[in-house]
Amino acid sequence: MTELSTPFEALLNHTTLLAMWGALILHWFFPVPAYISPVTMWRRVAEAISDKVNHDEDSPEQQRLSGGLALTVMWLTLAVLLVALKQIVWIGWLFDLLLLWLALSWKPLTELAMQVEQALIRDDKPAARTLLSQTLNRETHSLSPVGIAKASCETLLVGYARGLVCVLFWYAILGGIGAFLYTLTAQLAQVWPPRRQEFSQFGLAASGFLALLDWMPSRLFALLIAAGHRFEPALTAIREHGQSWSVNGAGWLLAASGAKLQLSLGGPAIYDSEKCTRPSIGGSVAASAIHLALLNQQLRQKALLWILIQSFLMWFAHGLL
Repeated sequence: MTELSTPFEALLNHTTLLAMWGALILHWFFPVPAYISPVTMWRRVAEAISDKVNHDEDSPEQQRLSGGLALTVMWLTLAVLLVALKQIVWIGWLFDLLLLWLALSWKPLTELAMQVEQALIRDDKPAARTLLSQTLNRETHSLSPVGIAKASCETLLVGYARGLVCVLFWYAILGGIGAFLYTLTAQLAQVWPPRRQEFSQFGLAASGFLALLDWMPSRLFALLIAAGHRFEPALTAIREHGQSWSVNGAGWLLAASGAKLQLSLGGPAIYDSEKCTRPSIGGSVAASAIHLALLNQQLRQKALLWILIQSFLMWFAHGLL
């Protein structure tokens, strides 16, 4: 009896791992609604700050400085507040669970992808464009069905990485505070995207900081996606196009998934009514609703595998300590 109960007792003692699984289950069944999420409030504060300090008439150097200071003040203020709260809470693992639950955001994206998929099947392009515009920073009103499917695949890929994988990665390293701060950094990069003219300089600090935080987990996830069937073509695509396409790991993700499904991703996109040239990446097959469904299924399996691997590594590290 003692030998059978030992693993269970060890699991109960590993509160960090229990909090991670608790937050994942909670997010799966009860994702935080946007209208009550502190992340939404954070975005509004970021928008208000940029309205006050980001001015078109300022020099590029001044705009970059303002963006860096805005990022530093917002990020450090909340980091200090969270660390202080951590010291006074009675149940530390519950605090971590709450922060991780607030940080996760991949479940709504999977549901959005399924809604876009159904709209494409019905050939309801206006509905698909409207759904996609809820989460995409670029313009969607002129997208063709192929463009909608391609943009949805790219959004789903980055969403799985930034809404789940990278969040869990930083949770394993820095706990709930690290996971929550990562999500808030990703939100700043989304609110101040350098691809939009008004944030071309102001948003560089936030996007650069996010690229630094994304560097390791997004590449590891891309390699996990590449593993298995068509591993060699996926690895070749990553080697040839992944790094040149993007510095934040998105290129690796698109290259791996595009090569696995032989799917054409990337290409031109419209920001502020201007076409932005992006190199094509992946395969040569035009995206469609079926590819969006296949990608969603593949990412769900790879995400589960990531969770299991991370759980094992956290268990092993806890045993060593």
